[in-house]
Amino acid sequence: MSNASPRGEDRSILVAVTTFRRTELLPALVAAIRAGAGESGQHMRIALVDNDPERSAETSAAELGVDYVAESTPGIAAARQAALDAASDGELVAMVDDDVLPQPGWLDALVDVWEDTGHPAVVMGYVEYVWPEGTDPWVVAGGFMRRRRRRTGQRLDALATGNVLIDASQVARLGIRFDTSLGLAGGEDMLFGRSVLAAGASIVASADSVVRDEVPVERTTREFVRRRTISQGQMRTRLLTRDGSLVRQLALRAMHLVGGIVRLVVFSCRGLVARWRGRTEEEAVLRRRTWFAQGRILGAVGRITPEYART
Repeated sequence: MSNASPRGEDRSILVAVTTFRRTELLPALVAAIRAGAGESGQHMRIALVDNDPERSAETSAAELGVDYVAESTPGIAAARQAALDAASDGELVAMVDDDVLPQPGWLDALVDVWEDTGHPAVVMGYVEYVWPEGTDPWVVAGGFMRRRRRRTGQRLDALATGNVLIDASQVARLGIRFDTSLGLAGGEDMLFGRSVLAAGASIVASADSVVRDEVPVERTTREFVRRRTISQGQMRTRLLTRDGSLVRQLALRAMHLVGGIVRLVVFSCRGLVARWRGRTEEEAVLRRRTWFAQGRILGAVGRITPEYART
């Protein structure tokens, strides 16, 4: 028997925009959501899920004619769970970040895949990162913030939540929630996806659902991508070593520590060779892997830098 919520042509879709103090981006984003929703827009409502304790997006929600959900618990995991909690009974939830622009047909593509593939728990669209003109070619070549575009209907073994459709009723019945204990750390989407798969539900790709993420200039420096990559390595190790008994956790940390050291040495040496040979793209990719390995090492010894740290 399917776990999916029964739905008909009158299905309702909550488009949830998780946001934190980026009110200047919201008018263009809401306009793009409405313009690109397609036929699904007839059954759509939009909500701004504001993670700012000072409720900075409340005025924007009123001006834009959309719903407003306040979630003061810091962290993207708390905001994403608030979006699921805001869904009405049987409502699908489409999530987009506040720094993207949905492209025409993005919502129809998510819903079509959900209907055509037997109502999976999650449909994951594609996030297209667009580097600004003048970006360091080394950064672009390194594959930072790049995602693979999976074929439509492909079953996935991992999840990223920048552009997704979630069957809120189905995941609620399965007892799946975003882990709000993560705070300002990342990795909430990885854990949520693992829980979906562990419960026997599925994640399916929609290649035709596209949102564009125009990377800000301040995120195009080598220093920024270095910090971000190391932080991602730290969080991955933390999330993969926190379950089980203390003995198991220590054993997993030791394994990740050794694995990180081996990768750091191998990728560093290969990177030096690639640099000596003038292979810029190869050297950039290997540097990214070196930084990720460095993050794994730091995570294994308990040093964690939250990916979404706030000032």
